Amino acid sequence: MGETGFNPLRLSGKKFFISGAASGIGRATCILLSKLGADLIMADINQEGLGETAKLCKSTDLTVMMDFSQSGVIKEHLSKLVPLFGKLNGCVHIAGRPYISPLKSINEKTTLEVFQINTMTALELSKTFANRTISADEGGSIVFISSVYALVGSAANVGYSMSKSALHGITKALSVELAPRHIRVNCIAPGFIKTKMGDNISHFFAEGHDDKISEMHPLGMGEPEDVANSIAFLLSDMSKWITGSIMNVDGGFTAK
Repeated sequence: MGETGFNPLRLSGKKFFISGAASGIGRATCILLSKLGADLIMADINQEGLGETAKLCKSTDLTVMMDFSQSGVIKEHLSKLVPLFGKLNGCVHIAGRPYISPLKSINEKTTLEVFQINTMTALELSKTFANRTISADEGGSIVFISSVYALVGSAANVGYSMSKSALHGITKALSVELAPRHIRVNCIAPGFIKTKMGDNISHFFAEGHDDKISEMHPLGMGEPEDVANSIAFLLSDMSKWITGSIMNVDGGFTAK
């Protein structure tokens, strides 16, 4: 007979850092992890959005405003918070910036700004988490959020695709380097998710674009919760033998 109330995804006693917590996938992830019993440090540049997320999580979960366009902010904040909060069992980099631009108009300045938020922040978070004063002694789990556009081509998306593709290389390399520390590193490549970010870039495309995108997903476009569920799995002990993986959570987008 099974244990009453058995939940292999239960995260009670676990502590995690989540970037991009103010909306979309980040907010859905924070809500789910909090419901599963985890204690959270939730970070974003959007203070108002962070407040809304906090209302939907445990009162003991922390919020901190961070501008991920500035290097060094994660180390600065976590070095102060973790001694009070407790060592972390994992971290998730969800914060990101889109960049829709054809090759002829792409510029180095904007590309580097996108790369800083989407990619370099992931590297800084990993380096900070890997410090023995930050991560729990038993190891932990790092999860990055990339995109299907790190796997397939899309016109006018070279800057964004480059920043997300780099996460796949980081995942593979760090999974090997950090394995002796029992730190797992994985990446999720979502398809098109119904978020405010998607709404904010819809105007770049012709009428009917959103309908065409939905048709490209055999299971339809996803919800933020669909990605949050996969993040929870990769943070939990259920995935303790998974590292260096790129998980497609895309409603079948890349299967076609």
